Amino acid sequence: MFNRLFGRKELQTQIEVLQTRINELESENKLLSTRLSKRDIQTKKAVSDKQGADLALKKAASRIEYLEHELEKQKEQKQITFNRTRSFTVTNAQSCDLLFRIGSIRSKNENLVTVYLRPEESIHDLDGFESTVALDQEVKHRMQRIESPTGMALFYDLNRIGIVSMIVTPPFPIRESEWRLGHAFETKQLQEILYSNQIVCIVLTHAGATFIGISNREAFIDYKIVRSSVKEKHAKGGWSQRRFERLREEDIRHHAEKARDAFEALLGEYKNEIKIVVASGETNLIKAITQGYSYSYPFPLLLRSMNVNATIEKKNIDMIRVLAWSSRWYSRGRDSDEATTEFWKGYVK
Repeated sequence: MFNRLFGRKELQTQIEVLQTRINELESENKLLSTRLSKRDIQTKKAVSDKQGADLALKKAASRIEYLEHELEKQKEQKQITFNRTRSFTVTNAQSCDLLFRIGSIRSKNENLVTVYLRPEESIHDLDGFESTVALDQEVKHRMQRIESPTGMALFYDLNRIGIVSMIVTPPFPIRESEWRLGHAFETKQLQEILYSNQIVCIVLTHAGATFIGISNREAFIDYKIVRSSVKEKHAKGGWSQRRFERLREEDIRHHAEKARDAFEALLGEYKNEIKIVVASGETNLIKAITQGYSYSYPFPLLLRSMNVNATIEKKNIDMIRVLAWSSRWYSRGRDSDEATTEFWKGYVK
């Protein structure tokens, strides 16, 4: 009987232990179910977030593509606008003819604007101009971008009929900044520059070959071509290059000395006739050749860019004179550009 009682208690204890274990497992199961449920929610949220991110990315890519397309369209439009602005290097004789045609234009109303600007000056320096004349923004932008050591002249039609705008950078400096609004363009100041037959000294420098000439509007009066041996630039590095560069600098100094002697000789011979020195080419060489001349001679030094690609020879030196006396003209026609094209026929080949 005792054994049966003891066995029953032991069985009861085992049942309680098992029940406790069951309760623990149920609790763990409930916890795991809760975690699994949360993970399912997180997974669904992650999937939803990914879908949203993919959609946003797709929209962003589409927006980028659209903006890139618009940017290209703007670039093309800007290029088209820029291309409508034409620029030409025109000889002195052709510039005189162009100026005559511009001077012959007449208007019933006072809508023809003439502007003259000295070097380093702009329309902002003209008293009362901006409060009176409404220039096209593109014309303003073009004038600001032009870098000219001689200044510039503008001929502008406020009614935009025929010639919309003509800008010219002359061969020699504008003497006075001024503006005028009238029935005709004021061409007198530019005419005086283009028709002047003043004597100029032209210096075209290049390491190894420098040209120095005395010229009027029609031809060279005298000239000298200075030649010397100057080593070409060295491409290699290291000590060899440094030694080579020193030798090259010595060659250039020697060439500059020879050219300066020729320059001073010509200046001395024509000092009573020369009105201005026009120099183009390598800046450092120009400085070396013209060093100190301003203390001995009253005429100014004008640094200009002259695109002379040919080798300096006796047979082509007149090209240097032509370029020195040439002007740069800028024009923009109507949308069709027919007026501008017709206007430039016979001037540009």
